[in-house]
Amino acid sequence: MPTTIVPFAGWRYNPQQVPALDRVMTPPYDVISPEERAAYLASDPHSMIHLILGAESASDTPDHNRFTRAGTDLQKWKRDGILQREAAPAIYLYQQDFVVHGQSLTRSGFISRVRLEDYEAGVIFPHETTFAGPKADLLQLWQACQANLSQIFSVYLDPARKLETLFEPIYAQPAQVDVAHWGEGRHRLWVLTEPDMIGRVQAAMRDQPLVIADGHHRYETGLALRDVMRQANPDGEQAPYEHIMMYCANIYDAGVVALPTHRLLQNFPVRDFFALLQGLSDWVEIDTDDRGSQSMEQWQQKLAARLDAYAGTGSPFVVYAGGDRCYMLTVPAVAARDRVTPVEASDAWKQLDVSVLHHAVLPALEALAPDAASTVVYARAEDEVLEAVLHQTCDVAIMMRPTPLEQMVQVAMGGERMPQKSTYFYPKLPTGLMINGFDA
Repeated sequence: MPTTIVPFAGWRYNPQQVPALDRVMTPPYDVISPEERAAYLASDPHSMIHLILGAESASDTPDHNRFTRAGTDLQKWKRDGILQREAAPAIYLYQQDFVVHGQSLTRSGFISRVRLEDYEAGVIFPHETTFAGPKADLLQLWQACQANLSQIFSVYLDPARKLETLFEPIYAQPAQVDVAHWGEGRHRLWVLTEPDMIGRVQAAMRDQPLVIADGHHRYETGLALRDVMRQANPDGEQAPYEHIMMYCANIYDAGVVALPTHRLLQNFPVRDFFALLQGLSDWVEIDTDDRGSQSMEQWQQKLAARLDAYAGTGSPFVVYAGGDRCYMLTVPAVAARDRVTPVEASDAWKQLDVSVLHHAVLPALEALAPDAASTVVYARAEDEVLEAVLHQTCDVAIMMRPTPLEQMVQVAMGGERMPQKSTYFYPKLPTGLMINGFDA
């Protein structure tokens, strides 16, 4: 079954009414803290926060709540000209500049509608597990707004970079949208309406499976909404709810970056951590690294570089439980195949670092320390990891490598889902560039 790319006339902020686009754009709903939510709500009456994560009230009812208010606000913004609709169906080329680890990068891709397909069709593949609560909220929101308010992020595999070659002359032209945001680079959008060019994009993507990088809850909400609407409109196979707004990027683009998500263990107090680790020494290689005269920041940078430089066929972790010494644990690939459960999982899944940690190393440590009642929390910035032990917000910090993108794709296209927090695609896509209405 082919991947179906569909142009659409998106709703965008009217620059005559909203000249400062950076004031109304937000991060995705699922990474906004309560403090950030309050700040965005106060920043501008037309901020996307009022749609995606609006204010709640003690007087809310099933018929009047943040979802229904979002739908009312969206319709009013359309009537008042705050939002304006594209004059013709389009595919939107999008570049995002950012800096990571001191390196300036640009991620390129395009935004379009993509036909929703059940996972079993082998067209669109997930790599993460989802949860019911966020999907229930999204379904209410989309039904109230009759729109997708943000795009899913997916990746495809094109080592020949055919689309990048096709888009190169367009990138050389001035963008219709060019805005700085979040202090980390720029966002540029080109509106592609030329039918022949759109057709070439559709043809190039026809045989390209897509792997969801970010937005699993949104995709599965799209499937749920499609099924609800099909019951009411059984002949509406070309209806807008049969598609979903998606940003597609080539996994071979230098700007497609996945960062690690580190693990922090709470309620795991151990007096002699090295002695505990010796219980794993028959299948885990254990090395040490001393802080010496380095600052904590320098030490963290050195440890991260050591992880990045690992070139073996195994899974390395930096483990820190306080003091001036940490441990480099390495689980050889053969040990991962033997130790990681479930036994029926593929070798590719068993050799993911996150699988090795959560399905071999941590269960073994907990068995050696039966009095511990550990809870895993997550940290993304390297300077939050070792410091968390020093500040006593956790007992043990575990530094991870990022999951290689090719490994993620292999596992996803093999029909398996990765453990929680296996990938962290950076930077997040902004909300507010585009709205996909279901009205046409």
